[in-house]
Amino acid sequence: MSQFRFVSRIFSRLPITLCAVIAFALPGPAQSAPADKSAAPAPDVLVFTNGDQLTGKLLREVSGSVTFHSDMAGDVTVTWDKIKSIHSSQQFAVIQPGQHVNRKTPDAAIAHGPIQVQDSEVKVGPPEGGATKDIPVKNAQYMIDQDTYNKEVKRNPGWGYGWSGSVTAGATLVEATQNSRNFTGGAAIARTIPTVTWLDPRTRTLFDFTGAYGTVTQPGTAGTKTNILHGDAEQDWYISPRFYYLVDAAFDHNYSQGLSLQQIYGGGLGYVVIKRPKEELDVKFDIHYEEQTYFVTPNIVPPPPLTPSKNLIGADFGDTYTVKLPRGLVFNQTAVITPAFNNTNAYSALASAGLVFPVYKRLGFNIGTLDDFLNDPAAGSKKNSFQFSAGLNYTLK
Repeated sequence: MSQFRFVSRIFSRLPITLCAVIAFALPGPAQSAPADKSAAPAPDVLVFTNGDQLTGKLLREVSGSVTFHSDMAGDVTVTWDKIKSIHSSQQFAVIQPGQHVNRKTPDAAIAHGPIQVQDSEVKVGPPEGGATKDIPVKNAQYMIDQDTYNKEVKRNPGWGYGWSGSVTAGATLVEATQNSRNFTGGAAIARTIPTVTWLDPRTRTLFDFTGAYGTVTQPGTAGTKTNILHGDAEQDWYISPRFYYLVDAAFDHNYSQGLSLQQIYGGGLGYVVIKRPKEELDVKFDIHYEEQTYFVTPNIVPPPPLTPSKNLIGADFGDTYTVKLPRGLVFNQTAVITPAFNNTNAYSALASAGLVFPVYKRLGFNIGTLDDFLNDPAAGSKKNSFQFSAGLNYTLK
């Protein structure tokens, strides 16, 4: 008891603040640790109709093809008829056929929330609870994760965002009685905003270039060469999902036709005739100014006179077609007819076609043709120029 009174007497003389600190430091009743709100969500689960399953992350669904990422199998793409169920806690936007999404589309018009797929139906749960919305899988044209949806619909991308395309190159070298060097190359670069097919497009920028250069030389004889260059650029602004107006420019140089430079600047209209996730056909029309300058066609004896330059007002009527074929093949085609209003004899036409074969990841093999017709070439030159090329292709995105 005496020891207890001694301790009590000491504590009674301590400052109140120090007592509070000591009391706080003393062990108290055991308390449960707070829940870790940053814990990773449970992985998504895809179950196939044969009973096999994958765990990982559901990426997207486009026109009946579901892409699922698994750490073991990588990205796997399967169709709805091979899927029994999908369980995901991620937030998705489900877009149905006929829904044209743009910045003015209210959120309530699109089904948002975590999804479950069962019995050939996509069950979309509202993000904050409530009744689910059942959508048949045949009507789920696109399933897009919420972050991608917000990025494409509500944000303004910078100039460097959204570019895609490909670059090709090929070469042939021959050392014999004649020495031959031939080089071909090209690039096709495009930027469509938004960058996804499930949104109505707003703008599109296109750049194209093709070139072929070659020489043939032999000791004691005059050498010859081939030099054909074509480049064009186009900017589109969409008025509706299929209709747009455009400005364009095109440049051609063809040594084989005595054409020093043909340059075209114009504006017009375009319409998307076919628009599917793997296929698109556009038809275009423009009114433009055109200038053609020439040089004397070489290797002709006696040399022909210099063809005078032409200043023309004309039009373009053409199409562009792209389709993604099975096994990763891509076919593209372009054709343009160019009449001149103030000189009906000075019309021209250009057609190209190419096929890309996938080889490894972004690397492929490309074959292509380019036919350039000039009805009024330089004196002594042929009207038609045809080239076939083959080479390596690298996809930029």
